[in-house]
Amino acid sequence: MPDTTHDLLTTAEVCRELGITPHDVHRLEAEGYLETKLVDRNKHGEASLFSSQDVASVRLKLPRILRNWDDSAGAVGGAAAARKRQHDWVTARETIARKERFMEGIADLPGGSAMLLRTAYYLFHLNHYAKSGETYLYELKERVLAAMAANFTTFDCLQIYFIPGPARVRLCPDCRSRAQEQRKSYLEYARLTGGCSNCQRDEDYFSLYEFLVAWDQHRFCFHSPFQIGRKWFKGRDIPAKEGSEREGAYPFGRPISSGEAAAVNLSEVVDELEHFLIS
Repeated sequence: MPDTTHDLLTTAEVCRELGITPHDVHRLEAEGYLETKLVDRNKHGEASLFSSQDVASVRLKLPRILRNWDDSAGAVGGAAAARKRQHDWVTARETIARKERFMEGIADLPGGSAMLLRTAYYLFHLNHYAKSGETYLYELKERVLAAMAANFTTFDCLQIYFIPGPARVRLCPDCRSRAQEQRKSYLEYARLTGGCSNCQRDEDYFSLYEFLVAWDQHRFCFHSPFQIGRKWFKGRDIPAKEGSEREGAYPFGRPISSGEAAAVNLSEVVDELEHFLIS
């Protein structure tokens, strides 16, 4: 059987080809315009792959499909749907303007700092695309954080901290019985008592590495679980820090919205981060 995988497109590539968002791609699939031809799995989730021929066919129909969606939303939502469209349009314009100011502001920084900040901007958006359902993208996030750890330092606006967390306690049979007698969940009992000497303890299970990329008023924060990040820091002394920041970016600190997705498309995000990895 001939290999046809080169004719398959990821969700990000479909977004690029059609100029739409991942939400739109999933809606096209739900309505039968697209069909998943193959599923690419990694430890974080599943990525659908679509036929390039199907995508080319949808491109011809897309203006009519989008008009039908708008008409349907207007018929059901009325004034509320019109307000949402207006809100999304304003958000997209504001996001584009903010992105342009940000990129202009970092353009004159030394090469390493400018590259790191640009990458952090796109990693922030990738993170929120992943949180909105594209969980397979966390694999790319891991690769980007590993590259940051290997190639950048505090001179490039990067600080990395170790955030110690408690061990995960796997209760022994006796402790599980005591938890049941006290009508407590195993998690609650472990948290209250710490278990006993016969319980299994996974040290640092809830520990994190925190990546802070900061310059001027811009501050990006990302986390990696200890079990994943520890291989990046063999032989390195990473300073410890009690407590962690909310993961996100400032002043970009809100989850991806329809307007933001239109302004910073998933295809742009993936392309920028893949380019960073080969630079």
